[in-house]
Amino acid sequence: MLIVFMLLFTLTLVVGVIVVDVGVWVTERRGASADADASSLAGVQAFFGDLTDTSGAFDDAVQWAALNGVDPAKIDAAPRLNCSADNSCIGVGTSNCREDGTGDNMPWVEAKVRRDGPQLFTAAFNVLAPEIGASARACVGSPRSLLNLSPFGIQSSFAPPFGDPESGAQCLNDEDDDLDGEVNDGCPLSDCMEPDPDNPGFTRPVYGAVCIMKTSDSDNVSGQFGQLTIGGGGCSTTSSSTLKHDFHYGTQALCTIDEEVNTGTGNIVGLLQGLRDRLLDEGLCDQLFSNGNLDPLPANDDFDEVFTIVGAAPGDPVVPSPDAVFAENDCDIEDFDDGDHVHTYMPRALTLILIDELEKSEKTATITGFAGFYVIGCFDGDTSFQVKEDIELDLTNFNSFLNRCEKPTGQDDVLGIFVKEVAAPILVGDPDPNLPLAIVLVK
Repeated sequence: MLIVFMLLFTLTLVVGVIVVDVGVWVTERRGASADADASSLAGVQAFFGDLTDTSGAFDDAVQWAALNGVDPAKIDAAPRLNCSADNSCIGVGTSNCREDGTGDNMPWVEAKVRRDGPQLFTAAFNVLAPEIGASARACVGSPRSLLNLSPFGIQSSFAPPFGDPESGAQCLNDEDDDLDGEVNDGCPLSDCMEPDPDNPGFTRPVYGAVCIMKTSDSDNVSGQFGQLTIGGGGCSTTSSSTLKHDFHYGTQALCTIDEEVNTGTGNIVGLLQGLRDRLLDEGLCDQLFSNGNLDPLPANDDFDEVFTIVGAAPGDPVVPSPDAVFAENDCDIEDFDDGDHVHTYMPRALTLILIDELEKSEKTATITGFAGFYVIGCFDGDTSFQVKEDIELDLTNFNSFLNRCEKPTGQDDVLGIFVKEVAAPILVGDPDPNLPLAIVLVK
């Protein structure tokens, strides 16, 4: 019995010490996986400013790996996917992120992190410690579908040209600059859009400038102002009775590029009342960040309270920009409006739907994109263009113009600023100037 006991005791001891070391190795594996995720996610943010910035993406990923405890001396000094012996490595690229043969154009960062397997007991039994590693790849692209959208469509098509189209500054006035009998022919249908220099024949939002969302009676197409009647059952369904509700909280329907959406006609005041109700909920950003006017509370959520710039250094000013990519701060509202589900939203941050165009007698339009939008407020249609110019004189300080659309009428326009924004990664594809950007981990 003593011999049997010693054998069982020895076997139990061996199994026990192996289990302890294996547990440590599993923990190290999880740590390596977390380091790889963090490094790839940090590095890929460099592509928000420049989709070709592979050197910046590599440097940021290496820096983040080092901050997480990876020895910089054991990270390969140049981008590569086949790490040198006993080293970690970072790979970068501007296409073929998914490696599935489809030839996507999404930039990516892949981090391969290695850790030594520590040994507490197994070394005494001549058990070699394993090399512990993990990899992660993050891509930057644009989502093809989004939720919680504001049901207003911005026209993204061009006015048909008559002969040579007007362009540039000619599209910014109401004159027949080329004397062909048509005003602003060949120009984008909305002042919020501009020709896309990288994609001839297409438009993109004018980021960093004040946009006039036309809702006043003086500018409509057969009673259509841009309002979209999206039903709760889907983006292509109809529910005009919820327009005020949906502009307050955002629609619950999932909308996708190239999907047909129903356009609304008639009184636009209900939509503006929904915006008013939404803006009355603001003030949480002021309470958390205290950047703006705190007297009286709740105060307006200023631009730099709503957004941060992805990849910006601490202390950098957060102001509207045509190039910077913004992320919403964590000061959104949660509202149980009907006791059935929770609405989570940032009052002054909308996501608008881009459509091809509003046409007379047509009841639908085609979705061409989505764009983040910071609301400044409602202004009379006769003065909105002058207010736009006044605000643009100093986009670093326009807080005095903010209002909450307190008493909206059919004569009001909505002024705001398009922002390039980080969005939820739903059906992510190639980066698109008509769409927000998103980060997706593919492995």
